[in-house]
Amino acid sequence: MTSLPGIARSLMAVVTQYADHRTELEERIRALEAEQTSLIGDISTLKEKLTELELERHASSLSNQVEALRTEKAVLEEKISSYSVESAASSEGYQV
Repeated sequence: MTSLPGIARSLMAVVTQYADHRTELEERIRALEAEQTSLIGDISTLKEKLTELELERHASSLSNQVEALRTEKAVLEEKISSYSVESAASSEGYQV
């Protein structure tokens, strides 16, 4: 038969073991929550940076396209202008 003090010691050992395990779990939960908060912050910052980079790329691409269109417009206007000058010169030559 087991004595009452022996049962009490065994019971205290089990309670201490559960308390220690609970403390370990609580510490692990706190560490995981801290890491979660940190990761959420990091992800938010990275998403903002990615959005900024994508906007910069889009702005650069649009800028290049607009510059090409400006050049094309200037070339067309110059061609039209040269035809206008030629037409005016031709018309003057045919006047009687």
